[in-house]
Amino acid sequence: MDVKALADKLRKVTTISEVIEVAKENGVDLNLEQADMMLSDLFQAESEAAELNGETVEQVVEKYFNK
Repeated sequence: MDVKALADKLRKVTTISEVIEVAKENGVDLNLEQADMMLSDLFQAESEAAELNGETVEQVVEKYFNK
C-alpha cells in the first residue's frame, strides 16, 4: 500500500487495536506501546498546531512503516 492510501486508512483509526490491525495488514508488527505512540502521533498530526508546523499523517506513516 502506498503512503497516501495508508495515511487515508490511518486517519480513520481511533483505537490501539485498530492501529495494530492496520499495521499487521501492512507487514509491520507493533507492540501495545508502539501502537499507542503511533496513535498519539496520528492524533497530533491531525491537530491544527501540527498543520501549522507542517506535520502530516504521511510523515507518521513514513516513520512507522519505513515508506
